[in-house]
Amino acid sequence: EPRSPLQPPTYGNLITILSIDGGGVRGIIPSVMLDFLERELQLLDGEDARLADYFDVMAGTSTGGLVTAMLTAPNEEGRPIFAAKDVKTKVIKALSGPQYDGEHLHKIIQEKLQEKRLHEALTNIVIPTFDIKRLQPTIFSSYQLKKHPSLDAKLSDICIGTSAAPTYLPSHSFQTEDSEGKLLKEFNLIDGGMVANNPALVAISESPNFFPIKPMDYGRFLVLSLGTGSPEFQEKYDATKSSSWGVLGWLTGGGSTPLVDVFTQASGDMVDYHISTVFQALHSQENYLRIQDDTLSGDLASMDLATDENLHNLVNVGEKLLKKPVTRVNLSTGICEPYHHTTNEMALKKFAAILHKEKIVRELRSPNTNRGRFSPRRFTTLCQIYMSSTRTKISNSIVNPLGAVAKVIKALSGPKYNGEHLHKVTQEKLKEKRLHETLTNVVIPTFDIKCLQPTIFSSYQLKKHPSLDAKLSDICIGTSAAPTYLPSHLFQTKDSEGKLLKEFNLIDGGVAANNPTLVAISEVTKEITTGNPDFFPIKPMDYGRFLVLSLGTGSAEFHVKYDSTKSSNWGILGWLASGGSTPLVDVFTQASDDMVDYHISTVFQALHSQENYLRIQDDTLSGDLASIDLATQENLHNLVSVGEKLLKKPVTRVNLGTGICEPYHHTTNEMALKKFAAILHKEK
Repeated sequence: EPRSPLQPPTYGNLITILSIDGGGVRGIIPSVMLDFLERELQLLDGEDARLADYFDVMAGTSTGGLVTAMLTAPNEEGRPIFAAKDVKTKVIKALSGPQYDGEHLHKIIQEKLQEKRLHEALTNIVIPTFDIKRLQPTIFSSYQLKKHPSLDAKLSDICIGTSAAPTYLPSHSFQTEDSEGKLLKEFNLIDGGMVANNPALVAISESPNFFPIKPMDYGRFLVLSLGTGSPEFQEKYDATKSSSWGVLGWLTGGGSTPLVDVFTQASGDMVDYHISTVFQALHSQENYLRIQDDTLSGDLASMDLATDENLHNLVNVGEKLLKKPVTRVNLSTGICEPYHHTTNEMALKKFAAILHKEKIVRELRSPNTNRGRFSPRRFTTLCQIYMSSTRTKISNSIVNPLGAVAKVIKALSGPKYNGEHLHKVTQEKLKEKRLHETLTNVVIPTFDIKCLQPTIFSSYQLKKHPSLDAKLSDICIGTSAAPTYLPSHLFQTKDSEGKLLKEFNLIDGGVAANNPTLVAISEVTKEITTGNPDFFPIKPMDYGRFLVLSLGTGSAEFHVKYDSTKSSNWGILGWLASGGSTPLVDVFTQASDDMVDYHISTVFQALHSQENYLRIQDDTLSGDLASIDLATQENLHNLVSVGEKLLKKPVTRVNLGTGICEPYHHTTNEMALKKFAAILHKEK
C-alpha cells in the first residue's frame, strides 16, 4: 500500500522543520542523529518510514543542503532516493573523493539527483546560496516557486552551488529556462554558508501562514537543530597575540585559521542565541532542540580530511554525542549548558513520538483521508536539523578594499593601524564613565577572541553580571577592533575592592552582529520574559509593540564585478584581492546585512506592522565613498552630502519574494523620520 503523504499543517498541531548545517565531512556527525531519528520513526510506523514523511520543511546549508536534497529527491516509486542510514555510508563518503577541483563532487551529485528539480522534492525544502554576480543571497525555497518559477532549478545545480565554498571549491554557474527553452534566470553561486551558516532562522522565515496558526505563533513550533561539530574550546588566541596580526596572521595564526574560527563560532552562536531567546520567552524550551558537539580536536575538526580512519572516527563522535546531555543556551552568559538529565538520544526519541502522533492527527483531520476528526493539542512541530557551513560570515566592520596585490602583501605583516589615536580620543571623550552610567539602555556586541564567544555589553544584564560594567571607552575600543585594521583590545573589570571580576580579549562587534537589531530585540524580549515591570503588560513576542529604527552606514553600489567564471579559479589571494576589491569581504558583508534585514522584515510584515520598522541604507556608494577608513576632509564632506541626499530618497522595504529592497510608495526617508519623531514625541 502506498504511504500517504504528510497532510498540510492546517490539519495538524505542528509545523515541522528539519535544518542541517554544513561542514564538509563533518556532516557525518548529524547524519548519525538522522539515522537514529529515522530508526525510531520506523519502530513506530514501519520500515518504509522516511524523514521526508514527517517534516513540513527541511533546510540545509552547504553539506546540509546536499543531505537535504538526497533525503527528499524522489525515486521512480515516488519515495526518497536515500534513507537516513545511507547518508553517512553512501552520500558523504561518496562526495568526499578527489578534492578542490569539484569535478568528482559534480559528477556524483549529478548521477544521484539526475534531472530532478526543486518542485519535485517530497517535502518543502529551503537551501540558502549566495549569488556572487548579484552580490545577493539566493534562497531556493519550495514556497517561492509559484511566485518565482525561475527558482525551479535542478537539485544537482542547487547542491553544487550551496557547497561551493570559496578557496575550497569553484563557484557554480547555471541557468533556468521555461518549457519553451526561454532563459528565466542565470545564477552564479557560492557556498550557502555565506548567507545562513545556521539556516534555522531562514527556515522559520520561509514557512508561510498555515491557518489557523498565526504568523508569529512560535509556541506552536518544534525545532530540531543539528550542528556538524566545532573545535574544542582552547584559549589559543588572545588580544595580546592577535593585536599584531595582519591578513596573514588572521588566516594562519596559531596553526589554524583564526578569522574563520571567529566568524564561524560567532555566526552559529548568535543564531542559536536568537532562537533560544524566542522559545524561552514563550516558555517553549521543549520545542527547540539544538544538538552540537563542541569538543572536536585534531583531524576530527577538519572539514575535508576524508580518510577512512577519520570518517570512521566521525561516526564514533556522532554515536557518543547521542549519549551526551542536551544543552541549552544560558541567555545571561551566552554559554551552552547541560539541561537536566536528558540525553540527546532521549530527546530524539521524544521527537520521534511527537512526529508520529502529528502525522496521525493530520490524517484523522484531513478530508483527503476521510478518517474523521481529532481534537489536537495547541502545539506546532517545527523540526529543523541544522548543519553549519565551514565557511563564515564576515561583517561590515572589516570591509575595506585591499586593492592591488602590493597592498595585500603590505597588510600581511600587521594591522593597518595601531589604534593609538582612536584609543586616545575615545578615552578623552568618555573618561571613566561606565556602562551603568548611560542615560538609556544600550546594547553593544563584541567578540571575545580568547573564549571564541560573543560578548554583549547590555545595560539589562548588569544586575546579574556586574562584570560587564566596563568603562565605555574599553567597550568602544573593543567593538571597533576590526581584524587586520585595528589591534585586539585587552582589559579587565574589577569590583569596588579591586578584585578581578573578568578579563576581556575583544575584537570587532561586527563579527557577532554586524547589524545589531536582532540582538537589541532579543535583549528586550529577555527582560519582558523575566518580568521586568517596566515592560508590563507587553508580552514577550508582541513585536507589534516594537518601534525600530535601523540605520546602515552605506554599501557599495551594485556592479556585476564578480561571476562564477572569474571566481572559479580564485585561491585565498584571489578571494582577498581581485577586481581592485576584496570579494570575500564583500560577499560576507552583503550577505550578513541582507539576511538580518530579511529576518526582521519577515516578522514585521507577518504582523502587518511594516510601519513600525524603518531601515535606512544607501546602497549606491562607489569609489572613495565606499571606503571605511578614508578620513580626508574631502571624503568626510562628501559623506555628509551622501547622508543629506539619502534623506530625500524613497523609503525601501525588502520584497520577501525576491529578497531585494524596493522603493515603498512615495514616502521619503525624511518624511518617515518626521513620522518617527511625532510617534516618539507622543509616546513620551
